[in-house]
Amino acid sequence: MEIRKFDNGSYIIAERLHIGNNFRIGPNTTIRATECHIGNNVTIGAGNAFLIGQRLEIGDLTIFGNANNLTARTVKVGEYVFWDSNVVVGHGGKFSEDAHLRVGSYSMICARITLNVNHSISIGEYVGIGEDVAVWTHGSYLPVLEGFPADFGPVSIGDKVWLPAKSTVLPNRRIGNNVVIGTNSLINKDLPDGCLAGGIPVKILRENFYPSQDTGRNEELVRRIIHDYQQLAAYKQLPVEISYDTHTQQVRCNGAVFHLDTMKTSGTFTAVEEDFRDFLRRRGIKFYNGQPFSSVLPEEYRRLLAVSPDADGVD
Repeated sequence: MEIRKFDNGSYIIAERLHIGNNFRIGPNTTIRATECHIGNNVTIGAGNAFLIGQRLEIGDLTIFGNANNLTARTVKVGEYVFWDSNVVVGHGGKFSEDAHLRVGSYSMICARITLNVNHSISIGEYVGIGEDVAVWTHGSYLPVLEGFPADFGPVSIGDKVWLPAKSTVLPNRRIGNNVVIGTNSLINKDLPDGCLAGGIPVKILRENFYPSQDTGRNEELVRRIIHDYQQLAAYKQLPVEISYDTHTQQVRCNGAVFHLDTMKTSGTFTAVEEDFRDFLRRRGIKFYNGQPFSSVLPEEYRRLLAVSPDADGVD
């Protein structure tokens, strides 16, 4: 076994270990895996515990928050995944032979989620899972020989799915691609591609609803987002000049160009242009340029954080 210790009390134990460039790990995080592969520019916060029987794989530019607990045979997390805090992978049956978790690239796992891996859970790319969601692959308690229900089986969630806060997915369910589900829904049946669904139990509200293209709607959305960012930039005291060319589908922020037709970027990026890119991300227009997302703190917060508690007080 290879043991990699860090000065903050964290460690990694693995038979085969690869750590990419610019890896950051918070205090008191433990990773145990037969094979551990961590990509470039990965950040893992404080107080996390990984127990992975076979292979742990974390893609480039992925961020884990704090106090997560993951137990499974394999965990594969793609690139540019934002994984928040207090997420549990495991629970009942977590030591089964089918305890596998896959999370596709560009996805978001919010806080206090339960991913039960009695059977495998597959989550596609560009998937958002909101806070306090539970995904179950087993469900039983009362005696089945007396007719009480029990259900076991894997869960599959496709690409471009929004599964919002306080929803529950039951075992043996498949959610297709391009699906939006209402908050606090109970998914007890399969959901087809492109639908809008919601409710307890879930009902299909619209079929073949996503994705949709509407040039006029999209241009108005972009203008509104630019207007809102200009207000934010003024509050942050950031120098910005933004223009939007509807013919070329280009948004320019100072020296940076955002190509809406290809979802690529070009030009010069400083902290200001990265702040705009991060604002676009939060508003649902995501540009992945090989760099972490970052934003500029407003001056009032920077000033407070710059003061050391050990400094002499000033009246």
